Amino acid sequence: MSLINVSSTRGDYALVNLEQVAWATVDTNEAGGASRITLHMVDGATFLLRDAEAEYALAGLRRDLGESSRDAGLPH
Repeated sequence: MSLINVSSTRGDYALVNLEQVAWATVDTNEAGGASRITLHMVDGATFLLRDAEAEYALAGLRRDLGESSRDAGLPH
């Protein structure tokens, strides 16, 4: 299970379980990294992450998706 700690505009933090992401949209920068990512959760919540938080979330999603595709015997 991948958990990330993300900041809010109010200055507090939320713990996000990446396994609960229903779908995500990613805006990339010129280097191919994530400049912004929107996580749409299964419970209807939405998180908009930028810069380092976006990169961290994308890396976690890639890791989780890679693990699940190998576990299911799917090509990766």
